[in-house]
Amino acid sequence: MKTVILYVSKHHGNTKRLVDAIANAHDDVDTIDVTKLGKDEYPDLSEYRLIGLASGIYYSEFDRSLTRVAANVLTQGDMVFALMTYGSKNNWYGKDLDSICRMKQAVLLRIYGCPGFDTWGPFKLMGGVAKNHPTDEEVQGALEFYDKLVEDYGEPIEAEFKKRARRRAQEAKIQRGGLLMLIKRTVNKVFDTFSR
Repeated sequence: MKTVILYVSKHHGNTKRLVDAIANAHDDVDTIDVTKLGKDEYPDLSEYRLIGLASGIYYSEFDRSLTRVAANVLTQGDMVFALMTYGSKNNWYGKDLDSICRMKQAVLLRIYGCPGFDTWGPFKLMGGVAKNHPTDEEVQGALEFYDKLVEDYGEPIEAEFKKRARRRAQEAKIQRGGLLMLIKRTVNKVFDTFSR
């Protein structure tokens, strides 16, 4: 399953451990560190069947640079999953990505989250929270999450990708100008046929 994971892992590399575990286990998984992209640089993801978005949670949301890129690269019908690490759990985490996927008409399939060592803000004064996380078991859990996702959704994802590829090819054949120009060309062809 040709997959790309866009990720941001700023402080302790918690999220990167999850991403690396998946990428190292699968040759067909590419990764893009969003922090290395220019402000107006957006990768072309059209060749990927599955798109992963991974980040630590900052102020109860995914990283803003990741959500900005996601809002600019996701397209209708994209199949998306998410990975997150957090200092403390909250059921609202991931709602921002869900909103972006709905807005772009992409499908958010599943989200995997686990604790990650957090020394942000006041947690630094206490020596941090979620020390020694993610554990090896939690990293393995991310890998199992991805494998199960591909197992459960692999065939529908592939079928949807082929359908979208056909649609894009058809759209490319239609000359620019939209529906009105297409109607005018069709009327002209019909008129030319009957006027002979």
